Amino acid sequence: MEDEKEIIPYKGKIDPDFISKALRMYQKYKGDKAELHKRIVDNNKWYKSNYSHLMNPKTNETEPATAFIFSAIENKYADAIDNFPVPNLLEREPSDTQTAKILSKIIPVQLEMSGYKKVYKDNWRRKLKHGTAVYGAFYNEQIRDIDIRAIDIMSIYCDMHVRDVQDSQFLFITNAVDNDVLKENYPDFKALFHGDASVESYSGIHQIDDRTEVIDCYYKKADGTLHMIKFVGTTVIDSTEDTEGYEHGLYKHGMYPVIFDVLYAEEDCPFGFGIVDVIRNPQQYIDKLDGIMIKNAILSGKQRYLVKENGNINEKEFLDYSKDIVHVTGSVDETNIKPIQANGLSNYVLEHRIEKINELKEVVGNRDFQQGGTSNGVTAATAITSLQQAGEKLSRAIIDDSYDAYKSLIIMIIELMREFYDEERIYRITNEIGATQFAQFDNSMLMTPMEKRDAFGFVYDTEYKRTEFDIEVIPQRENPFTKESNNQTIMNLWNGGFFLPQNFDVSIIALQSMNFDGKEKIIEQIQGLQKRNQQQMLEQQQNLMQGQTENELVPVGQYNGENDESINEESVSNGELIPVGKFGGEN
Repeated sequence: MEDEKEIIPYKGKIDPDFISKALRMYQKYKGDKAELHKRIVDNNKWYKSNYSHLMNPKTNETEPATAFIFSAIENKYADAIDNFPVPNLLEREPSDTQTAKILSKIIPVQLEMSGYKKVYKDNWRRKLKHGTAVYGAFYNEQIRDIDIRAIDIMSIYCDMHVRDVQDSQFLFITNAVDNDVLKENYPDFKALFHGDASVESYSGIHQIDDRTEVIDCYYKKADGTLHMIKFVGTTVIDSTEDTEGYEHGLYKHGMYPVIFDVLYAEEDCPFGFGIVDVIRNPQQYIDKLDGIMIKNAILSGKQRYLVKENGNINEKEFLDYSKDIVHVTGSVDETNIKPIQANGLSNYVLEHRIEKINELKEVVGNRDFQQGGTSNGVTAATAITSLQQAGEKLSRAIIDDSYDAYKSLIIMIIELMREFYDEERIYRITNEIGATQFAQFDNSMLMTPMEKRDAFGFVYDTEYKRTEFDIEVIPQRENPFTKESNNQTIMNLWNGGFFLPQNFDVSIIALQSMNFDGKEKIIEQIQGLQKRNQQQMLEQQQNLMQGQTENELVPVGQYNGENDESINEESVSNGELIPVGKFGGEN
């Protein structure tokens, strides 16, 4: 509850009923997502192998907790890192070819400047563990550049009953913001910024004394514009509809500035489920079998005895293994003391555990050779790569799905460039041969001028059409086995004569029917060499024709070179014709 002095009435353009509706929807979305938050917290404990209390909450015993889930997730994570995406933009019209080439070079640089690789890594672990990763693409007015963020899925709320987050009526993102920053940016609301922000994390709910919870409420109006309200509690501290310069909305592209990357999709829900949700039951049974085997090993390895109450044995001396003599009172026979030895488990239990482990590996696609383990003496890089490629169907499908989200992110980045990059920017890029170059870019390159002409053909106005592109994702493979396999492919092409000028035509036909990474670039380079050779042959033919023309007979009087003793005055006066080829040099 807010104090009376902290309630500041709203005096802006937004209908107060709409503000009340937004706050109600926030509470509804938050309640609908509560079960997902609980599952996320539990999944994180399974990932860290800190889940034994979840298996047997009624006892205080520590259950075994093996790290198969951790291994499976890290294996898939490594596959994702090995296939880091790089965009290649393709023009839709011939006039946009040069812009597409420039964007294909500068967008990776822009992503690097925005720290995208770290965002990519952080989000992939979240996606594998919890089933959903959220990317945010914002324009940061302070640094006047695009800001790419990994948004914590515990802090984002939307309609839980739509498949696409863009179809949600509202989108809420919560942030715990430093009180001093808020007081500086919003001095009229200082009384609200007293701290005690409630932050929900993987380990529970925490109170932060020097921060205040701010709710960013995004919503779309009927005209398609995107706007945002900032709440602290129930008080509006900022709104794009009340701010000059946002008449066309927060962003002209009209989309929520987030992209959901889902691992395994839920029906009619923007959030998905992850690897932990799928394999924690097999993991639990493996751990139960481990517990049985550990207890049996302890019982089998420890000698125990049955002793009569009146067995007349000194138990203290009997239990002290340093004593060579144990005293007894009276006679002692085998009825007074009898050893107990637990029987070992049958092989069936061990075999069943191994089968459960194989089941877990099969479900998640985490086979041994994908982690470098091989059998039957397989050591060749190409053979290892073939085994890995055969076993990576699940990884390839997961990564391919993530590329769809990546394409959406690239589209959003292009739209932000189109809207905000008014001034020319310089990017350091690398050309095709690895040399450093500098490329200039501004948003005028993303608008194609279209001239309007009257009935007589005179231009009376110019309008600008949005330049659109198709996006192709190229994996930037970093696997050493893949690199070795690609190198071997190039050597095979070389030995096969694919790069000989006389074979260029058939080489291009053969390459077009092949399927390996980098094929398009090789075809492009061969076509470039082919074009260069044709140009050189044409120049040689022209030079030869020019030489034949110069070798024709010309009047001696027209020769402007040095004197030649073979030319006498008589021949000059008679205007005789001599071969130009006789003038081969100096006197």
